Amino acid sequence: MVYSVKEIRQAFLEFFKSKGHTIVQSSSLVPVGDPTLLFTTAGMVQFKPYFTGAVDLPFTRAASSQKCLRTTDLENVGKTERHCTFFEMLGNFSFGDYFKKEAIDFSYEFSTKILGFPHEKIWITVYLDDDEAIEIWKKKGIPQEKIVKLGKKDNFWGPAGESGACGPCSELYLDRGIEKAGPNCKNNLDCKPGCDCDRFLEFWNIVFNQFDQDSSGILHPLKQTGIDTGSGLERVALLIQNVDSVYDTDELKRIISFIENKIQLKYDSLNAPSFRVLTDHSRAIAFAISDGIYPDKAGRGYVIRRLIRRGVLFGKKIGIDEPFIYKIIPEIISIYSDEYPELKNKKNEIEKIVQSEEILFWNTLELGLDHLENILEKYSEKKEKVFSGIDSFRLYGTYGFPPEMTKEIVLERGLEFDENGFNEELEKDRTTSRETWKGKKESLLSRIEEKIPETNFTGYTETKSGSEISFLFANGVKVNTLESGQEGVIITRATPFYAESGGQLGDTGYIRGKNSTFQVTDTQKENDVYFHIGIVLSGKFSEKEIVELEIDEVRRKNLSKHHSGTHLLNGALRKILGSHVMQKASLVCPDYLRFDFSHSKALEETEIEKIEETVNISIKNSILVNTKVLPIEEAKKTNAVSVFDEKYGDQVRVVGMGEDSIEFCGGVHVHNTSEIEYFSILKESSPGAGNRRIEAICGNFVIEYFQKIFQELTQKIQTYNLEAKDVYGETSGKLIEFPIPTPEKISKQFSENDPKTISEMRKIKREAETELNSKNLILIKEKKKKSISEFEKKSDTSSEILENATHIKDIVLVVKVFENENLDFLKILGDKLKEKEKKILILFANITTDGVTFLFMTNKITTEEGIHCGDLMKKACQLTSGRGGGKADMAQGGGKDSSSIPSTLDEIVNEVKIKLGA
Repeated sequence: MVYSVKEIRQAFLEFFKSKGHTIVQSSSLVPVGDPTLLFTTAGMVQFKPYFTGAVDLPFTRAASSQKCLRTTDLENVGKTERHCTFFEMLGNFSFGDYFKKEAIDFSYEFSTKILGFPHEKIWITVYLDDDEAIEIWKKKGIPQEKIVKLGKKDNFWGPAGESGACGPCSELYLDRGIEKAGPNCKNNLDCKPGCDCDRFLEFWNIVFNQFDQDSSGILHPLKQTGIDTGSGLERVALLIQNVDSVYDTDELKRIISFIENKIQLKYDSLNAPSFRVLTDHSRAIAFAISDGIYPDKAGRGYVIRRLIRRGVLFGKKIGIDEPFIYKIIPEIISIYSDEYPELKNKKNEIEKIVQSEEILFWNTLELGLDHLENILEKYSEKKEKVFSGIDSFRLYGTYGFPPEMTKEIVLERGLEFDENGFNEELEKDRTTSRETWKGKKESLLSRIEEKIPETNFTGYTETKSGSEISFLFANGVKVNTLESGQEGVIITRATPFYAESGGQLGDTGYIRGKNSTFQVTDTQKENDVYFHIGIVLSGKFSEKEIVELEIDEVRRKNLSKHHSGTHLLNGALRKILGSHVMQKASLVCPDYLRFDFSHSKALEETEIEKIEETVNISIKNSILVNTKVLPIEEAKKTNAVSVFDEKYGDQVRVVGMGEDSIEFCGGVHVHNTSEIEYFSILKESSPGAGNRRIEAICGNFVIEYFQKIFQELTQKIQTYNLEAKDVYGETSGKLIEFPIPTPEKISKQFSENDPKTISEMRKIKREAETELNSKNLILIKEKKKKSISEFEKKSDTSSEILENATHIKDIVLVVKVFENENLDFLKILGDKLKEKEKKILILFANITTDGVTFLFMTNKITTEEGIHCGDLMKKACQLTSGRGGGKADMAQGGGKDSSSIPSTLDEIVNEVKIKLGA
């Protein structure tokens, strides 16, 4: 019987439910309480605390189908039959309940009786010294010759993240037949699991958790043994449905068919990589965004941005020349929303975010690829073997072309990628001081005799428009043409680009000719002449040429939201704090705003909340934004607020947003306050005496901000609870059980458009942080007390150590080497030894994963005889390629070369003998 993916998932959960397991819902792709992981990478991630005994167990057996995201083999996705970034992992777990025998019994019964895999085709791998597992498998009827012993790399499973439960494992493989063997294996009767060919496919992994690995890599016995299994759902479906690739299984095949129909192209071996990347990445992107992971410049968000861009790149290879991934999202949601309803709840948001990201990348992709091809042609002519860091950085800095994509493309062409060179160029760019624009403006205007006419600004009503180029500049000099690769300035007779003024940053975007493109990276102005600053991406620009100017509309919308937000903020400040409030300065960016104003003291929390709520009420009231250009005297009669020390002309633009916000302003704004969506104050501070500064965010940035800080708080609380459990044990009343809203709940609450939402979020944040901080201080003291108590008990070995001590004259000499010991314990042990002997010198060496740590201790009477621990430590560190030092009675340091510990300690002892004349 052929099972669909959905049926396999259901059969697995029903089978383990019948075996007494609690069925647990898949957790988020954001691992709660584990800062060592970017994503949930395995089914056991949500159960990590259960294995260590750090939390009370709600059950001792569990089973789940967990959504997972891994990017360790991202470059292989599309190239192979089995690699995916997103997948589902079936798993059954035991926490101090059953162990090896039962876990093996369950896996074998489900594989043969439920999935119907033939007994004779099943092979097993075990950890090389796990004889117990071998005997259990033999009793199941698996012959010795089909049980393969493998080493630590293959059959010892480490923790998910830097620390956690781990242990030896046993894997189940299915023999797919000799026809699936590699070219070197077809006539080799010894081919078996462990071989790189496709004949044997692993479909189940049973980890026998016996150890708890700490963050330094040391294994400690678990308080209770456990079972962690993993079975890739798509991989099992591949075997059940007897297809060649996971992409041929029913659910992924349905996505591929959808793409085929949309682009009118058949999926075949030639275009398989592009179809597979689009299928896999779009699925991963949809699930990630549904869990509140948004495209960003760093961390988890950057991975999602990279998946979108990689999908666009591979789509282009099969002729897709427009945003397309967002069109696949509805099909993915229709396939998976029954199991994962969060997809359906966020359908519109996922589509909107993906489309926006695709548009941003498409703006530079084609030009970047063309430029890359030109570079590669030159490399080919010169027979270069390494793609330089300078060239990859130019692609990144000029075209926004991600370095990892450049790397993937150049590796396909047989070149090496100079990663260190790229990083060096990136660092240079970050540290190089930029020449101020003021000097550039003056040089442009002073170096030509012609009068440059004022630019006609059309950006209040247009985001794109045509115009004639009136002047071109390169390196501060007027030129007739600008060619590909040249940085320069274009001045046109009219423009929709807003030039930086009134605190609002200038627009960015593109100027396009017939066969040419200029990327505008900034817009400035002087005497109402607008300077489009940037670089020619392709073609050539000439004076008098007719061009089309188009701003980055997404960036402009965000600028408008934040600029209108400053106006509402100014009105709220004057209303709540008083009419003495005067704007001193402002900065309007696409992703935040900064507002300086006159006020003599710091704002109280209640005042901040009142200001925030007042602004959000104005947003909710959907106030129409009115703009009028009036003679200066008439404008003053409107009671419009002006900026202190700002010079205004005979005509001024007045922007009104209701009774409380009327200002002189030439900036761009929303049409209705409701377009701002949300407003939240991030920080209140002082830029100087008598003035205060507020930093705030508007729009979707507010939702993302609260989602991020609450995810971080959840992780901190989870980490606290794990540590508290370890210190307090079963004692009640010591753990934090604070209800933190999930990303989904935050989105839902904001969608209700209640002006008090942000105040409520702020209150939850404040109370949770207060609770965490207060309990954390107590916990730190308790941990210190407990550690000292445990170390003191442990340091009772001091008598035994003294029995093995030697003497140099009348000084007791203790020389001892430890392995991965706690430094605080060694200090306590040293103090114990000093209490027992009046004249003593202690030389401790501690082998660690990074090398060696030394601790030398003595007492006053010994130092009076010329022994100085600090001097001895410097000598020891020199001998082990390290550094350290200290006082006469105690010193510590470390080195990288632990192999030289015996000879180093001998040298130190000889040094002491010389000092003492022994």
